[in-house]
Amino acid sequence: MNKNLRLLVILIALAAGAGIMWSLNGGSDARPLANFEIADTLAITKFVIQDSDNNRAVLERDPDSKYWDLNQTYKAREDAVNLILKTVNRIRVKGPVPTTARQNVLRQIAGTGKKVEFYQGGDKPVKTYYIGTATQDHTGTYMLLETPEDGKSTEPFILYMEGFVGFLNTRFFTDVEEWRYTGLFDYPGLNIKQVDVINHENLEHSFTINYGGENDLKLESRYFKTGVPDFDTLAVKDYLLLYKKVHIETYVSHLTPAAEDSLLNTSAAYTVSVTDNVGGKKKIDLYWKTGGAPLYDELGNLLPWDGARMYGVVNGDDVVLVQRFVFDPILQSIERFLKQ
Repeated sequence: MNKNLRLLVILIALAAGAGIMWSLNGGSDARPLANFEIADTLAITKFVIQDSDNNRAVLERDPDSKYWDLNQTYKAREDAVNLILKTVNRIRVKGPVPTTARQNVLRQIAGTGKKVEFYQGGDKPVKTYYIGTATQDHTGTYMLLETPEDGKSTEPFILYMEGFVGFLNTRFFTDVEEWRYTGLFDYPGLNIKQVDVINHENLEHSFTINYGGENDLKLESRYFKTGVPDFDTLAVKDYLLLYKKVHIETYVSHLTPAAEDSLLNTSAAYTVSVTDNVGGKKKIDLYWKTGGAPLYDELGNLLPWDGARMYGVVNGDDVVLVQRFVFDPILQSIERFLKQ
């Protein structure tokens, strides 16, 4: 092979390689459309997730709080927001979608996929993901990218997150009830004025604690409607510490609207309410839940109630699920605080 022919073969090989790279990135002009990563997540001010049924979750950064705003109505779960930010920071292209699967992937994304817009200030998203299903081996997720500069790509890719094996599409959910912050009694500084615990089935166990800070404590029996003159102040102080952080499990009750209405027409087992130092009040009514983990009484008899969860109604409005291991410690009897 002479020198010129050898040079021609090398040039053809280089051109072919460049052509392959060009096609993998959606063409030379579409090269950024394979760059899904958002390096500076601190600059993200808002992201919007929309599904094929037009359900929307709008998350906006609150500069005065560690919690993001959800649909301009609620606080959002900090863990769910952080998971999204971590994902887009570490997201990487695993490879192109095989030619044989490309049209099916595009149809699926267009028909039942999710659209996620990321904003870094301004009115236009800096990047928009169109998210499809997981790959068959569940190690990647089909996605399409759109940017203001280059428009919407025509080439889907398989994405994964660096340092994680699995699929990513379930992280981008639109259910507002799942997104809601689960903190109920959230008083890290113990800015509490009063705690009321009512045991509706055994009223003699019910009590009120009035707290003025430090050793300014008063304990009252709600049943006898009298103050308790001599009680274990250390036990009461330890009890109040529980209210630094009490979370429900989820705002998704898994009940039908009819079942929720039926629950609201029954009597609560407990009511717990907290009034803070500026007069704000939070309340939860707790109801027994049937089924689930077995529950036994102190004699070993099987009870009809779930030993792991209860239903709750927050501030007379939202029906929620709570975990017993979180709430059982606060559902105490006044006897806990009485001196033996």
